[in-house]
Amino acid sequence: MTGIESSGSPRNRWFEKRKNFFVRQLIDDFFQLNRLFQEMYLVYLDCRHPGKWNCADLLDQSTASCRAEIWNRLAHMVETDSRKGPLWKLKDLCHTVWPEEDNVRHVSGSMFDWLIGSIFHETMMLKENIYLLNRYGPAACRLKDRPLELVSVARPGMRSAFSLDEIIDVRDLLSRAAADAVRQVEQIAFLFIHAGYILRLMMADFAGNSLVVRLLIEREETVRMLWGEELSTIFADMYSGDAAEGFCLAGWSYLSGQWYVQALKMYQRALGVNPTCDEAITRMVQLQAVVRENRDLLSTAAMNG
Repeated sequence: MTGIESSGSPRNRWFEKRKNFFVRQLIDDFFQLNRLFQEMYLVYLDCRHPGKWNCADLLDQSTASCRAEIWNRLAHMVETDSRKGPLWKLKDLCHTVWPEEDNVRHVSGSMFDWLIGSIFHETMMLKENIYLLNRYGPAACRLKDRPLELVSVARPGMRSAFSLDEIIDVRDLLSRAAADAVRQVEQIAFLFIHAGYILRLMMADFAGNSLVVRLLIEREETVRMLWGEELSTIFADMYSGDAAEGFCLAGWSYLSGQWYVQALKMYQRALGVNPTCDEAITRMVQLQAVVRENRDLLSTAAMNG
């Protein structure tokens, strides 16, 4: 799926019915990709030596294993056109959720889509530069002092052989690729930060999407690390100051799926932020009775068995 057709098309109607699921998947994919990039960034930092920010350390033989690890992680993020990696899939999903023709109506979504697309293209270029350093860098450095096999017309006083390094500054060429790689890593980090910020601002738009609300709860530690906020603060922002409403929506969603224990926990958390929440009080009484009844039934079954 790469886009949405006219608003009345069967494909668009099919998508609209499932849009909440796709938005939930998109946010979860971003959470995971942000973590993957942070892990890769730590490997990248292992290639860098304190006080040497001129990228020369990326050329050292001692960092070869780190560069290989960076390439492996980048390859996993994007993979190929025939077998798309998580970043490639996220880019396509963003295009589907916020198609180009909806730019005016969904400015924040379109900006998030643009940021993810930019991350994708920068990552592709970074992957190629790391491959260049890994694949050709060591060989070029070994050959730079070797004589070139050039057939030339002999002239008086003219040398018969030149080394590669006298014709081409091999180190400079590789340094340019390394400098590009450093710039691209930092640019991707910059784009991830801004994408995360835009996504946080968009949370209020997803207040009615119970799947997104449940995702925030199920990925609570990830949310805390990404945005530096507690769920109650985020829910208060999403629901005009009433954080309990977010927990109640999650509780209702779990209850609808007969996940009674999870629903009970959500209503308990709603009461934790608002002890006078009528919905949470009512549902708590109902759920406690259901959970108690189920436990009694399980105990009876176990005894009879």
